[in-house]
Amino acid sequence: MGLVSARTDGHPGSRGEIILASRSPVVECRVLALTATGATLAVPAGTVVTDAITLAIAGEFVMRRCRVVWRRHRRLGVAFELPV
Repeated sequence: MGLVSARTDGHPGSRGEIILASRSPVVECRVLALTATGATLAVPAGTVVTDAITLAIAGEFVMRRCRVVWRRHRRLGVAFELPV
C-alpha cells in the first residue's frame, strides 16, 4: 500500500507528495479537487500508483484509506473507504 501525503491548505491545486511502499523516491503530486467522499490527484507522467493507497492531508491530521477509481492521463480519482 502506498502513502499519498497531500498539502492542500484548503485550496485545490496544492502540492502533495506520494510515498510508495516499494521504497521508491517521493513523487510530487497536486490535489485538484477534494470532497467528503474522495479526491482528484495529478501526478507526473509515468508515475505508477497502486490501486489501494492512504491519503494524508496536511493540517487535518487524518489519514484516509482510499482506492483509485479512475485514471486518465496524469490524473487519478480516489474514493475514501469511509466518507469524511
